[in-house]
Amino acid sequence: MASNSDNPSVGISIEKDPDENKNQKIVEIVCSPKLEHVAALHENNKISLWSIVSQESQEKSLINVKTVHFDNIRRNEKIEAISDDKYELIRKIFAISDNKQVSISLDRIGPYNFKIFEFETEKEIKLTFPDWQKEIDFLSFIDNGNIIMINAKYYRAYVFSIKRKKYVCNSMIELQYFKKIYITPKGKLILFNDTIHEITLWDIEDLSAKSRIFIEWCHILIHIELSDDEELLAVLTENKKFNDKNLYVFSTETGINLSSFPTKLKIDRFHLIASSKGERLLYRYDHSSGKKYCLMDSYNLKTPTSANKLFENKQIQEQYIIKSDIIIYTNNRNVLIEKLVPDNWIEYLRKDLKDTNSITTPSEMTIYHIINIINEKSYDPPYNNNNEFEGKFLKWSLELNDKSVKLIVNKLKTSIKKQLDILPSLKGIDENNYIFHCEVLENDDFVTITHIGIFIWTNKLKGIKMHYYWNDCDDSLENFVFEKEKLKKLSEKWTSRRILPASSYETILKNLHLKFGENELFHEFLLSNIEDEFYLTCYGKDLMKTLIEQKDDKWIRNLGTGCINKCLQENTIHLISKIPLLSIIFENFDELSEDHPAFMASALSLIGFVIPSAFVNPTSTSSHLSKYGRYYHLYKTSFIDLLISILRDRWIIFQESFQIFKEKHPFFNSIVKRVIEFYNVSHSTTVLAIPLPNFVSYPKEYKPWKELLLPKPNPFTHSNKVEVINEEFYRYLNGEALLKFKWNTYGRKYYLLIWAIYTIFLCSFVIAASFYKNISQTILSILLYTTICLGIWHLFFELRQFIFSPLDYLASAWNFFDLGAFLLPMISSILWLQNNDMPTEWATFSTLLLEIKFLLFFRAIEFSGDYFSMILGVAQRGFSFLIILGFIIVAFAHSLHLLLRPTVDVSLDYPSYSDDPNDPWNLATTFNAIDPNGTIEDSSSFIEPPTATTNMFMLMGSAIAAVYIMLTGDTTPISYWDLDSNLALLSLTILFTFVATIYLMNLFIGVLSNEIGETKTREQYLILRAEVLEEIELFYMLPYQRRKENWFPFLIFYECHIVDLREHTLYTQKDKWTGYKKPYISKALHEVLHLPEEPPSLKKIEEAIKGQPDIKQIQEGVIKVIKNEIVDEIKKVIQKEIQDETKKIIESIKQSENK
Repeated sequence: MASNSDNPSVGISIEKDPDENKNQKIVEIVCSPKLEHVAALHENNKISLWSIVSQESQEKSLINVKTVHFDNIRRNEKIEAISDDKYELIRKIFAISDNKQVSISLDRIGPYNFKIFEFETEKEIKLTFPDWQKEIDFLSFIDNGNIIMINAKYYRAYVFSIKRKKYVCNSMIELQYFKKIYITPKGKLILFNDTIHEITLWDIEDLSAKSRIFIEWCHILIHIELSDDEELLAVLTENKKFNDKNLYVFSTETGINLSSFPTKLKIDRFHLIASSKGERLLYRYDHSSGKKYCLMDSYNLKTPTSANKLFENKQIQEQYIIKSDIIIYTNNRNVLIEKLVPDNWIEYLRKDLKDTNSITTPSEMTIYHIINIINEKSYDPPYNNNNEFEGKFLKWSLELNDKSVKLIVNKLKTSIKKQLDILPSLKGIDENNYIFHCEVLENDDFVTITHIGIFIWTNKLKGIKMHYYWNDCDDSLENFVFEKEKLKKLSEKWTSRRILPASSYETILKNLHLKFGENELFHEFLLSNIEDEFYLTCYGKDLMKTLIEQKDDKWIRNLGTGCINKCLQENTIHLISKIPLLSIIFENFDELSEDHPAFMASALSLIGFVIPSAFVNPTSTSSHLSKYGRYYHLYKTSFIDLLISILRDRWIIFQESFQIFKEKHPFFNSIVKRVIEFYNVSHSTTVLAIPLPNFVSYPKEYKPWKELLLPKPNPFTHSNKVEVINEEFYRYLNGEALLKFKWNTYGRKYYLLIWAIYTIFLCSFVIAASFYKNISQTILSILLYTTICLGIWHLFFELRQFIFSPLDYLASAWNFFDLGAFLLPMISSILWLQNNDMPTEWATFSTLLLEIKFLLFFRAIEFSGDYFSMILGVAQRGFSFLIILGFIIVAFAHSLHLLLRPTVDVSLDYPSYSDDPNDPWNLATTFNAIDPNGTIEDSSSFIEPPTATTNMFMLMGSAIAAVYIMLTGDTTPISYWDLDSNLALLSLTILFTFVATIYLMNLFIGVLSNEIGETKTREQYLILRAEVLEEIELFYMLPYQRRKENWFPFLIFYECHIVDLREHTLYTQKDKWTGYKKPYISKALHEVLHLPEEPPSLKKIEEAIKGQPDIKQIQEGVIKVIKNEIVDEIKKVIQKEIQDETKKIIESIKQSENK
């Protein structure tokens, strides 16, 4: 334990005249979480406190309260522990709370590198850490009054809360790893993992990941900004190689990249503003004439609009803060506050800034406004041609004609118009009774309440488009009757969100081909929801759920293909950042794989090779398909973590000492280098992604006790139930890499533990059964009781499997085998203990099942897994043949039983003295005596008593066993009869020998050979391992363990040897490839693998041939060319003759003149 109040040498003085700071430059300003106070750090180590007060005009102003001076404030200090050549982190401790508490970073002269003071009481706040911590790198006050502090060296967070008017460390949290970190005012942590370029938003209270965001691997992270409501995240990245930048906007709810803005501009600041009025992304960049500001729609980062007018009257210096649409900035060494976003924000955008971009996020009043319209007692009178509705920069109007209602829009003060017929072709609806009410919304969209529901129309470049549609009909609109109460109930379900509620997709699907004039507007709207990135990112999940409910395979394919195309084929720049878009598909994996397996199989094929960048590591020592990057999970610090921290410090000290030793002894360094080079096993590798968002993750919300009985599956565990999906997934490297990640991370630990417990169970019983005569009764009892206890332990997990899925459990023959292996030793042990005597028969079969079960554990081990998969796979495929063969054996056994059974009652103990040829006593071997003369005496003989094998056809059961023996070629069961005198037996023997022994057995061997050749042993082995991992996850893990983010990450990346990857990739491009579709090969993968150019497909050749002119056209073209050439030649000849004749005439004239 240690306190930060142990340093008496830190001098603190209070300035009586705050105005003295006006002559000192302000180097940094910070504001409190709820925007109540501002602290300014001056260059002379003074901190001034400013309070924000509201005036009668609702304008806010700042009042300088007091100033505090410190002797040794530390600024702009680099954090050496985690900084590198790409990322340079600066310690950030300067902060202020809503209670006027300020934290500062100090030079290292005391036990801690920071102090927290309360301005009002001028007292230092004492903190006590639960560990030996003496250094803090990041500190922030959050809106609930807590303090969050981060130590970067140990990746540890501390949360202090107020208890009994004192700050107490509420929790210590292991962060495990980060390259950059941000603390939000609401107490969330934003961690950047540069190994996989992942930004994670963590809730520090329940230690769960709220959102995961990915940026492109060729870029580095520059900065992050969060909207005031923490629902949007803006990210700036930079590609140092090409000197370009990317601005992204992500949804923190879904992690999906809403939009991106690639640019060469030197952007240094950006903010999300006006989230409640009409959201915009504001960014600042360097220009030759100074700082410039621009605005863009956060959901559509295109067409920037100059925002310099926003800052015309603000002489902003370097330090400024934009928060809650208020700007706090420094000017002439003063701190000023102004409203950045005016109350009439949208009007200001349209008229003053000339911003004509769409306002995707309308004001919160828009939803309330629509609800108020719905709840009005009466609507406007019927509309006619004179109705016009003016917005901020658009004018809407209605033109009612015979059987048409045309919606017209044009920009104000322009005559260019766009129009659309919006009257549906439905009975009982005409131009006079269709529209009940219409109005222009604040963002210039147009809302109409009609006879069939609520429409919002928007103006696009291509014309007027349907933007939203709501109706609770969920059936054909032919039968829809407008009722105002239904609309009210519909609006009651709406909640105040950043964007408007999703459209009524079910109604749209059931009325796709409804005509609006000549257009099918619902069909066009559904297509736009798939093609337009805004609808896809914001409402794609809602649309997919509706399509699944309606089981519309065609539109599911369209939506799924749209997501994949947006992610892969249409994106060569923003590939990784768009991968969360695939969650629209894979979050519904269970339903899609069961009802639409062909689509899911083709989707898995297309994403077989996703490469985040054209990065190649030529000296990697990682094994093929090993995991790449770090995956972490936040958890409370334990004593073991503290111990590891101590060991880590010792290891760092050792490394530093060893480095010094190597520098002093270069000979040692050269020897080590030569040894490393000699045993060099490096490979050229690249990194691939498994683009299946949340595929291995489990639901975050769960009830522990219910989860123990009925664990919730994830897409991975569900995929093992669908054979088509299994085969397609494990056909590619993604499936094998996923299993390798799971196996190396946790699978082998659990599996070896389960195996070890089973081995104890096996050994307990086998030792007891084998050496019971050589061990004492006490040890024997211990072994038998151990067998019973461990048998109950195994049966508990078998019971859990049965409860989880009874039908699947009963459908698997292996489960019955497991039950036998667990139950028989238990029963044997119980009988043994009761009777004090070993039940030999029970023990025999118990030992057999136990040892075979032990052998089956090797099926999940890689070196033997292929053979087990081949054995089990061929057995499953040949099982039906064995059933047919079994019926044939039973048929022959039954026939031979009827033919060869005795006609009288016989006993093997007493002779029956009958003349029945099938009597075992008549079939038994007889021995006659031989007199001294060598003559055989016929009058007396000895009979060898018959046994059960003399006539095995007496009973039906033994007859089946006899025929099975005959199947192997052994004729002993029928050797007691004379075949020459028994024609029926001879016929049956010949027939059975030919049909069963010769034909069927050879056929069976051939079938097995074919099955061995056709069995995909590698894929079958992977499926076996997947089943083992599924069982471990669902039945052996505790619920909280299934929520570990480092075990079940959002996305997984793996390292792949380039030689193996190239071979596999080329194999998938061959015509013999049996996958559903050939995977998409990106340009980056082409660059890495140096793949040959793909020859044109038959389809492309056919299209090329179709594009060529036909023979007639070629003939006409050739004739035309020949004619033109002939004409040209004739012209040349004529011109030449004319020239020659002209020359002759001129020469003759000259000669005549000379004469």
